[in-house]
Amino acid sequence: MPVQLAKSEPVLVQLQQLLLQLHQAVSHGKWLQVQALDRQIQQQVQQLKSQHNVASLKVELQMLTQRYQQLIQLAKKQQQQLEQKMNQFQQNKAGVLAYRQTSEGVGS
Repeated sequence: MPVQLAKSEPVLVQLQQLLLQLHQAVSHGKWLQVQALDRQIQQQVQQLKSQHNVASLKVELQMLTQRYQQLIQLAKKQQQQLEQKMNQFQQNKAGVLAYRQTSEGVGS
C-alpha cells in the first residue's frame, strides 16, 4: 500500500517507489531483492538528509519511516515462518529416515 505524500519531491517519490518494490519483494519471499532494496532505501534516506532541509519534509519522512518499519516487521515475520517450516521439514525428514531404517531392519 503506497504512502500518500503531501509533497512530490522527486527523492520522496523515489523512496515511495522503493518501498512499494520492497513490499512486493517481501510478499514474494525474494530475500536477496529485499536486501538490495533495503540498502537502496537507506542510501536514499542518507542522501535526502544530506541534500535537503529535512525539517520541511518531517511529516513525509515519518510516514515513509513508519511504512518502512512495517515492511521490515513483515519480512522478519515471514522469515521466522519460513525457518519454522524448514525446521519442521528437517524433523519430518529425520523421522522418515528413522522409520525407513527401522522398517528395513525388521524385514531383514
